[in-house]
Amino acid sequence: MIAARSFQTAGLTLATMLAVASACASPAPRPRQQAAVANPTPEDLQQGKATFESTCSTCHGLDGGGGMGPNIQGIPFTLGMEATTNVIKNGMSGAMPAFGGQLSAAQIQQVVQYLLTLKHQNAFKVTGDREKGKAVYESSGCADCHMIDGQGGDSAPDLSNVGALRDPGYLRTTLLYPGTDLPQQHLFLETGGKLDYVFVRLVAKDGRALDGTRVAEDSFRIVIEDAKGNFHSFDKPDLRELKEEPGKSLMPSYKGKLSDAQINDLVAYLASLKEAQ
Repeated sequence: MIAARSFQTAGLTLATMLAVASACASPAPRPRQQAAVANPTPEDLQQGKATFESTCSTCHGLDGGGGMGPNIQGIPFTLGMEATTNVIKNGMSGAMPAFGGQLSAAQIQQVVQYLLTLKHQNAFKVTGDREKGKAVYESSGCADCHMIDGQGGDSAPDLSNVGALRDPGYLRTTLLYPGTDLPQQHLFLETGGKLDYVFVRLVAKDGRALDGTRVAEDSFRIVIEDAKGNFHSFDKPDLRELKEEPGKSLMPSYKGKLSDAQINDLVAYLASLKEAQ
C-alpha cells in the first residue's frame, strides 16, 4: 500500500529546468508582477486544481510537494508565470513530457495560477482519529500485503515505521494515487538484486502477458512479483516486450472507495506508526 523505505531522488529539479528555460527565453516581467496581474477567479483556481490533480500530481504529489518529480509549490513566484507555462506546454527533454497537446492554453494557465496558491505551510495536517484509522486499515485489506510489527503480508513494504519515514501529506497522496513517488534502487538482500517497486509489463514470445513489480534485473534476466505475491523469472531473450510503466502500482487507489473522513483517519493511523529507536 505505502512505499515505506527511504530512497534517493535523482535528476534535475523543476526549479533548475525552469531556470534554464527562462534564461533561454526572451526577458520576462518580474515574477511577482506577473502573478499580480493574473487575477484568477475562484472557478479558475478550482479548475486548475482539478487539472493538476489529474495530470500533474502523480509525479509532483497531490499538494505539489514532490514525488517522482520535484517540489513545485509556488514555483511561478520564483521563476515567473511565463517560464512555468512554457515548461508545462513544451516539457523538457529527458526530464518532463510536454502537455501542450493534452491541455489547452487556458487549462495550462489555470494550473499555473493554482500553483501560486500552493505554499509549504499548506502541508497536509493530521486531523483524523488514529483508532478509527486502524479499523479502516484492518477492514480495507491492507494487511494482506503489508506488515506491521511482524503481522501481515510481505508482498509490499513493511509499515511498522512508516510514520517516521513519510510525512502525512505523502501518505494521503499515496492512498489516493498509489503510483506516486515509488522508492527506487533498494538493496534486495535475499537475491543480491534490486527491489524498486517499478511497475513492469512483460509479454513473452509465446504471447503470455504478466504485470508486476520488478524485484531484480540484470542484463540477461528479470524477476517480477505479481499482485498475489508470486515471483516470476524470465530470460530476456524469451520476451517480446518489456516495458516499465511509471505512475502505476499494484496497490489499489482508495480514491472514491473510502470517504474523506476515512482517508484522514487512515492517515492518522499510519502517521502514528513509529518504531522505538
